[in-house]
Amino acid sequence: MRDTEYANAVARIRANELNLLNTAQLDLLISADTYESVLNILEEYGWIDHGNRDDINAALKIQAQKTWDLLSEISPDITELEFLITKNDFHNIKAALKDFVSTQTLGTLINENISFIYPSSIDFSLIKTTVYNKKFDELPFYANDAIKKTYDVLIRTGDGQIADIMLDYMAMQYMVEIAKKTNKKFIINMAELMCVTSNLKTALRSARTGKDRQFLETALFPTKTLDVKALIEASLKGDEALLRYLSNTNYVIAADYIKISTTKFEKWCDDILMEYVQKAKYICLGVEPLIAYYIAKEAEIKNVRIILSCKYNNLSYEVIKERVRNLYV
Repeated sequence: MRDTEYANAVARIRANELNLLNTAQLDLLISADTYESVLNILEEYGWIDHGNRDDINAALKIQAQKTWDLLSEISPDITELEFLITKNDFHNIKAALKDFVSTQTLGTLINENISFIYPSSIDFSLIKTTVYNKKFDELPFYANDAIKKTYDVLIRTGDGQIADIMLDYMAMQYMVEIAKKTNKKFIINMAELMCVTSNLKTALRSARTGKDRQFLETALFPTKTLDVKALIEASLKGDEALLRYLSNTNYVIAADYIKISTTKFEKWCDDILMEYVQKAKYICLGVEPLIAYYIAKEAEIKNVRIILSCKYNNLSYEVIKERVRNLYV
């Protein structure tokens, strides 16, 4: 796909960027007195309406779906953006499989409220139907393969955690594959960064909970900019060894944030991706501004979730400010 073919799409995105939350609007949400006050402001911004104030999760899912619907409408080749929602497909596979196995084991009725994530390139009703009917071949090849492998593990071992890490690994593997097929450096490097931050989160949790080598070798995905074998060895030795290893890599700043707090580190994992896509502000033609817009909306939605959760639990302005992610605008 030639970059010039994205001219109209980029123009639409630039117009929609004007509706992204800015710093002043975000601060207004953080400064609101109560949870209800935040809902009132969000209603003014058009994020929710009076009818769905009681189901904010559904309202935020609608925001995410609207973003993907816009990109699908304006993009001349939506497959160049599908790497962005791969993780959602695999989450939905994970949710449907776990519910199915639980239903088979406990003999309960099908759970109609499975926690599916929007947007997804595979319709979640199709995922649920094929899983419950065990007609896995009706799904795209990558989902079919993932379900078969994970279903076998769940049935044999009943170990949901192993199933989780297998699916997370396969999600990264497929994301990297479709990123490479675009032959676009921006996308390939972004997929690499997403895999690295995922690996770092897993390595830190594993170091603190004493996960063994088999777990780490199953969970961590090979990357070019961070030696996974060395990461495994460091994680097996605990927090201090992990920090020493990271201090001698291109991701030394991750070690700095881990030393401060897990909250700071997880915020950095999101902010470094936002910092990367900021480059798209200076690109007039191509898929990059569309990708950046999607990441910007994801950050917005995450920030709204964080603020609502903090307000619900009566946390201070300072605590909320520390947790919110950087904005694109």
